[in-house]
Amino acid sequence: MAADTGIYITWVTGAILISIAMIPIFKPPYAKISADGFIDMFRRYWAHMIVVFSVYLWKDLLDGLDRVLMANTQLDMTFLVFAIEGDTVLWVQEGLRSDFLDVAMTHFYVMGFMTATFSSFVYPIYFDDRHMADRVSLSMFWVYVLAIPFYLFLNVKVTGNYIEGMETIAYDLTPEIHNWFNRIDPFTNGMPSLHIGLPFAIWLSMHRWDEDGRWERFRRFLLIFILLTSISIIYLGIHWIVDIIGGMVVAIMAVNLTEKTHQPIWRFADERLFTRRLARILDDPVGSFKRSLNSSIRVLDPLKEPGKNQTGALILALLVMTGSVILWDVTHQRISIEEAESPTSASGSGEWLVWVEDSEDGVSITAENVSSGENRTIGGETWLSPPRIVTSGSSFVVFSENRADYFEQDGGSGILHPLFRENTLEGIVDLSIASDSSGNKKLAILFERDLVLIDTQDGSEKSVSLQSNSSVIASYGPLIAISEKSTSGPIVNITSVDSDLIITIPLDPRSNVRTDQSIENSGVSLEFKNSSVVELVMESNWLVATVDVGQFNRTILVDTLSFNQSIISNPRWDSSSPSIGNGIVAFLQVTRDDLNSIGDGSKRNNDLYVHYLESSQTDQLTNDEDVDQSLPQTLFNGIAFIEEDGQGQKTLGVHSFEDPIEDRNRLLLQATVLVMIPLIFLWVTQSFGVQQILTRQA
Repeated sequence: MAADTGIYITWVTGAILISIAMIPIFKPPYAKISADGFIDMFRRYWAHMIVVFSVYLWKDLLDGLDRVLMANTQLDMTFLVFAIEGDTVLWVQEGLRSDFLDVAMTHFYVMGFMTATFSSFVYPIYFDDRHMADRVSLSMFWVYVLAIPFYLFLNVKVTGNYIEGMETIAYDLTPEIHNWFNRIDPFTNGMPSLHIGLPFAIWLSMHRWDEDGRWERFRRFLLIFILLTSISIIYLGIHWIVDIIGGMVVAIMAVNLTEKTHQPIWRFADERLFTRRLARILDDPVGSFKRSLNSSIRVLDPLKEPGKNQTGALILALLVMTGSVILWDVTHQRISIEEAESPTSASGSGEWLVWVEDSEDGVSITAENVSSGENRTIGGETWLSPPRIVTSGSSFVVFSENRADYFEQDGGSGILHPLFRENTLEGIVDLSIASDSSGNKKLAILFERDLVLIDTQDGSEKSVSLQSNSSVIASYGPLIAISEKSTSGPIVNITSVDSDLIITIPLDPRSNVRTDQSIENSGVSLEFKNSSVVELVMESNWLVATVDVGQFNRTILVDTLSFNQSIISNPRWDSSSPSIGNGIVAFLQVTRDDLNSIGDGSKRNNDLYVHYLESSQTDQLTNDEDVDQSLPQTLFNGIAFIEEDGQGQKTLGVHSFEDPIEDRNRLLLQATVLVMIPLIFLWVTQSFGVQQILTRQA
């Protein structure tokens, strides 16, 4: 994290220095420059600073909500934007593409924006232009407030992540910049563009309220900046043209809101009044309390004879409450398995989740039906150390290096005992559960030199010799996938329990040339020819492989029918633990602030990601630097995974994809909808009645 923090500090420092250097150029004609001005602006305008910089405090929280909301609801409006403008932005990127512009526009996009917004806010307060400072600071605040509903409920992806052939140049310029963007940006906040909205709102505020032209030169600077920013955000593969229009519309709305609200807000929040109020309180505490109480009561006077403003406020309050309820439910879909007190591993399939716990009392294994909540203790001979688990539907195997116990859920209760046990002299490398054409389950046990198939019905065995050492296997139905290494890179051989037919699929863990070159330029070696498969899962015609490319892993999705394959993990970040089922791939991914430090013992927490097979979209489900996720398992209608906090406490949770709205909240929402009908009718009659129109005309 130190590396990407370093680039951020460089940008911030550069923006501050440039803003200070430009003061003589853009100062009002009457103004004088002095060092005392920097001290005085903190004393005179601290409330303005709170208003503006509070936006940055919200951003991290709302970005986290947006990631979860996007993953849970798939509220993606990008297809509508693409339907409107197509790949027009791609023409701009391809027509202007050069290495110089890549670097220049990336730094302009970040540091230029910081410079424009910082100077726009600081200049009026430094020169004690309260008239302009009141309006500019509020306009900046309202722009972000108005953008929040779009960012939460109308997600639009960046162009480089949606249009084929378009690159996210700024995000991928260097590993440090890439990691910084991934840490602070969900990449779905395209509409509206705040890189346009904020400076345009500032320009419009100055254009409207700069009566004597004292900020005319700075307004011209802002117009040039907005023009260059419009080009850069399109060129860099970040924004759509429609996003620019959206930013301008939000800015216009924000300035109109500022015109209506700046007087009442600053009448209350004016810094000059705070010392007077404090002096009054200290001089007459009782009288101050009575005056405050009377003022609070007078605020309620309009409610005695409510008009359109009060009705409108009630409608707005109901809308905010409704949105808050929906937002809460869709961002709290994680269910904790309370019975799992100290889980060490877990595996799941369908409706069943099986986990292992290792405590002072020894190793215990439990199976739970996540739909019904039914729990069963797993019996059999005691395990001296925590075993591994493989599940397939209602069947599962608990195994260690020299022992495998096979179980099937039988619909009963109490302790579930194994149907049979397989003890081996040779060490088990990996294991999966397959089935023949008749539906009979077969255990596919991988040893160092051969693969043994055991029929769970009669215990018969079949051995298949392997040409080279294999480390992982996976199965689905009669198909069994076995990883191997070759001189040209990793391969996967797919065979069947019903035949000797073998299909070989070579895996390509390479990303695009620019990305791989950028990684190698940072000093990280990518060993594609020596890469190997370290994890393997499959379902239907889909195969997912985690490939070790040297200092980190990449996760590859393969269509076994067409042999088409793609990297679904971030090619710059270490990924692991794939699980596939019900149309999704769950896997882990960890951000790398310094790829050279991988393997040096430093701990980096994994986050949970989900890739949707139908839409080819990948979303982040968790986003917490202090919590580590492990062993995700796709279930019938959710994903189970283990979480470990900073104190080493582990919990087993399930992220549910079921209807997130709780029953009690559903009743509240239904009642709100019914109440809204008469309220809207009342507001219309209050706003457009004859008496109201005559009053406005008078």
